[in-house]
Amino acid sequence: MKLSAEKIIGAKAEHDGASIDEHKVNDILFNMYDHRLCYFTYSVENRGQDHEEMPADRHMETVVAATSGIGTQNTPMAGSAYPETNYNQVKETYFIPWHQVVDIQEDKLVFEGNERQKEEPVECYSYMAVKDWPVTDQTGEKVGKIKDLVMDTERQQVTGFVLSEGFWKSLLGHDEKYMPVTGQPDWKTREWKIERTSDLLLKDNLEEL
Repeated sequence: MKLSAEKIIGAKAEHDGASIDEHKVNDILFNMYDHRLCYFTYSVENRGQDHEEMPADRHMETVVAATSGIGTQNTPMAGSAYPETNYNQVKETYFIPWHQVVDIQEDKLVFEGNERQKEEPVECYSYMAVKDWPVTDQTGEKVGKIKDLVMDTERQQVTGFVLSEGFWKSLLGHDEKYMPVTGQPDWKTREWKIERTSDLLLKDNLEEL
């Protein structure tokens, strides 16, 4: 089955043994060399609490300083002041291996097992990172802009790019074209570089990839 990466982003990520979890897919990672599906990610926000109390004597010193001591001689030391509490939002991202995915629907991705990691995997590239990058050939000419990635879920690989803003739009009036995945990302220039050859033809529809 061929599936759009863009449609997976925002889908529910559901563990087959804990369907009450409400996580959303926020990225998909692919192998940098053979474009295999490696991981999908979701994030969990934890609300941490930093609890700090102001000691009573510090509290009274503050009162004395504010009132120049007037009336404080009759003010009893009643204990600690009200605690000051700070909350920190901590977002943790989990990387789930793609081989744990057991079912894919347009609005839901179901996975199994407990294998997951918090460290970003090496030798992978992220869909959200390369989205909107220009695709350029060896002469520096822009072929188009990456609008989406096409995934083959049976082969577990990216098979093509959905391109927008290419030369064909002004010539033919088409909004987008499809191109088989080739070349590699250039992180310094933030563009996807390919070697354009005579047999590299842009496709008109998804099924031609």
